[in-house]
Amino acid sequence: MINGLMKAGAIAPVMMIIPMIVGLLVGEHNSLSQHMSELQLLGGWIPWSVRISAGLAGVAIILFAGACCLLRGGFRFSWTGIAAFLFGVGMVSNGVFVMGSPLHGLYGLPIFSILVPAFFVAEFHDRISWKGFIGLSLAASTLSLVYMWILLIGLDPAAYRGLTQRLGTLIIFGWFAVAAFEQTSMRS
Repeated sequence: MINGLMKAGAIAPVMMIIPMIVGLLVGEHNSLSQHMSELQLLGGWIPWSVRISAGLAGVAIILFAGACCLLRGGFRFSWTGIAAFLFGVGMVSNGVFVMGSPLHGLYGLPIFSILVPAFFVAEFHDRISWKGFIGLSLAASTLSLVYMWILLIGLDPAAYRGLTQRLGTLIIFGWFAVAAFEQTSMRS
C-alpha cells in the first residue's frame, strides 16, 4: 500500500507537463511570458485541461503525503506528510478555482512545496538508498525557495515569468517523481 501511494508522486509531474504542452499549442498563450493558470481564462477545452491536470497533480501529492505518514509506522504524524498535504490541497484548489480568485491556490498554500524535499530527507534519511538523493532534495528545496522569493519581491522578469514558472514547476514536481522512484525501488 505504501508503494502505491508513494508512486502517486510520479503522477504529479506528468499532470503538470500537460498544461505546459497545451500552452505551447495554443496561439493565444505565450509560454515564455504567461503563467500556466492564465490558460484557465481562455475558452473551450483549454481551461478544463489545465484545471483537471492541476487537480489531479494535487490529488497525487495528497496520496504521496499519506505514504509519508505510513512510512512513519502506521498512520502517524509526519512533517513531510503535513507539508505535502498542504501543497496538494493548494494544487487541488488551483484546479477548482480559476486564476484571479483568492481561493486559487488557497491563499498561497502551494508555498509548502518548498519544505517537502528538505523535510523528507530530514525525516526519512534512514530510508534513503541513493545518497545523491539527499543533495538533490536539498537543491530542490533551495531552488524552489529562491523561485518563490523572486516571485514575492517582484524580481521575476515579466517577459520570462512563464518560463521561470515552468522551470520551477519541473524542479518541484520532478522531485516527487524522483522521490517515488527512489523509495519504491528501494522497497522492491
